[in-house]
Amino acid sequence: MSSYRHLLSVDPSLACSGWALFSVSEGTIRAVGKIKAAKPPLPLPVRLERLQESIGRVLDELRLGLGDVLVCEAPTTMKDPHNAIKVEQVRGLFESLGRGRGLTVPGRVNPRSVQYEVMGLRGRQLARVEVKAAAVRTAEFLYAKELRSLGLAELRKHQDIVDAILVGRLALLQIEAARNAMAPLESVFGTQQKQDRRSWRAKACNVS
Repeated sequence: MSSYRHLLSVDPSLACSGWALFSVSEGTIRAVGKIKAAKPPLPLPVRLERLQESIGRVLDELRLGLGDVLVCEAPTTMKDPHNAIKVEQVRGLFESLGRGRGLTVPGRVNPRSVQYEVMGLRGRQLARVEVKAAAVRTAEFLYAKELRSLGLAELRKHQDIVDAILVGRLALLQIEAARNAMAPLESVFGTQQKQDRRSWRAKACNVS
């Protein structure tokens, strides 16, 4: 797919962040996991500090560095701006720690794009529970064999990992698009840019 080795895709959350590690050249999942943060009543700065340590350990254990890519799910519309700010802090921890270890952090993946390009959802926005169920079906359709080999059978119990997997799926397609166009990764990960998606659109899976 490109000269990059691995892609780490992340679904950031202050409660529990899911992650998935892909081989860029093969497009296969190598590892998955969750990073849970400490809970209240610990103050937020302490929770973030401990989360930073946990993220750093995962990056080190996966031996990620130069030649690897890290992509987080972008923020979506949230009714609670305070929660959105907290999640953005978590997202920033992943990205800054990744950059500090030499990873390429080209941008973010819009969750709406994941629904459209990977899950094949069209028309009106579905209820959250319907979207989550469709995400599980899509992940099973795409990666059932690999996930079984990783011991991940009941995907419904691992929604954070499922979301990270689908973010990674779209990110892999964007990396391939950049390679085919001989363009920098940043050019296809700009969430504010209008892009010609016909060059990297995924074939939607029938998961209804």
